[in-house]
Amino acid sequence: MSTYDSLLDLADTLIQENGYQGFSYADLATGLGIRKASIHYHFPTKTDLGIAYCERKETRLLQMEEKLLVLPAGKARLEAYIDAFAYCAQSGQMCGVHAMLSDCNMFEPALQEAVSRLAQTDLRIIADILQTGRDSCELAFSSDPTDLAIIINCAVKGALMFNRLPPHNASERTKLAVQQLVSCRL
Repeated sequence: MSTYDSLLDLADTLIQENGYQGFSYADLATGLGIRKASIHYHFPTKTDLGIAYCERKETRLLQMEEKLLVLPAGKARLEAYIDAFAYCAQSGQMCGVHAMLSDCNMFEPALQEAVSRLAQTDLRIIADILQTGRDSCELAFSSDPTDLAIIINCAVKGALMFNRLPPHNASERTKLAVQQLVSCRL
């Protein structure tokens, strides 16, 4: 694996564990056993790293969406979307998108824009799952899918933070609540 990819992998872990502001280039250098100069070669500033991180996360969200689209519309897609964050729940991590959102008001405009695009992609994916689920009569709800996508996104991703606390079941409980919210059994 290239240094560039290794840096983004470690940044992903650190962001999901501690937030974007919760790590430094020194943490990356120590974690990979390289010099900070090697990091600056790939990412001259932390903003450059943040933008690359957001682009990579967006690519991964779009890849996840492709996998979701092969599932039947409705319950199966919604369940698969929620289950995609099970690893974060089990390892006590936050969603990378929400970790970036939590600090975005302190970012430079270019990074704010990258975070916004990333978050909008995530919301669009959920809204599409909801719309196609309703169209197929698999899901039932009266709200606008884009509005409900915000609620579900915040619930699923917020539960990851609550999942860090005993009894460590917030994510599973949220999944059940979402099922009830859209009148389905996943």
